[in-house]
Amino acid sequence: MLKILGLGNSFSWDATTYLDRIADDLYVRNLHIGGCSLEMHVDKIQNKKAWYEYQAQGVKIGEKTVSANDIIASEDWDYITVQQVSHYSGMYETYEPYLTEVLDFIRKTCPGAKIVWHQTWSYAKDSTHGGFANYNHDQELMWSKIEECSHRAVREHNLDGILEAGKAIQTLRRTLEPDGTDFCRDGFHLSYDYGRYAAAYVWAKYFSQSITDFVPAGADPARIAEIRRIIDSL
Repeated sequence: MLKILGLGNSFSWDATTYLDRIADDLYVRNLHIGGCSLEMHVDKIQNKKAWYEYQAQGVKIGEKTVSANDIIASEDWDYITVQQVSHYSGMYETYEPYLTEVLDFIRKTCPGAKIVWHQTWSYAKDSTHGGFANYNHDQELMWSKIEECSHRAVREHNLDGILEAGKAIQTLRRTLEPDGTDFCRDGFHLSYDYGRYAAAYVWAKYFSQSITDFVPAGADPARIAEIRRIIDSL
């Protein structure tokens, strides 16, 4: 059973909540601080701050928050995912030197782990998130910048792969019948039914050999099947 750890924020929370229900051969955990950027991760790691919510299936484990230092050292993780905070994810000037420092820490602390980039998604077209102004409130512009930066991060740091959740969400927006949400529940976090499922399915396809027929509560199985078909075609 592969051990997967997300080092992220609410976007890795979205992506991992359903993951081990879609792929039952994975052990999945997530380190979450809302709105945590690469720069903030560096601060928490360098100062060994126990500020992270440690999650399984989107639910906090235990009563206390934890440090990334302890969690990364606590298991022989097979994969650790990293990402930039959503509003900076298409602005490569915000990545460094922080991405280098995060990767150096992971490689030193858990040298057996492969490191994979989690590509986040652009905001809904009507999002009121303040960071949308970084992209002139233009969903397609934001997506193009995220795509460019994510592949640059993988290339320049010789990462082991990329989880193209952002590509999947944008493709679904272009090809599926709109449901009025743009796959978001608040303009930037993924909807609990189809958005979260789509991101987790991207991860499942990357990591797993055992995809289940899990459907989130309240979701239409036919629409889930269509989401899977479209992501399978990418």
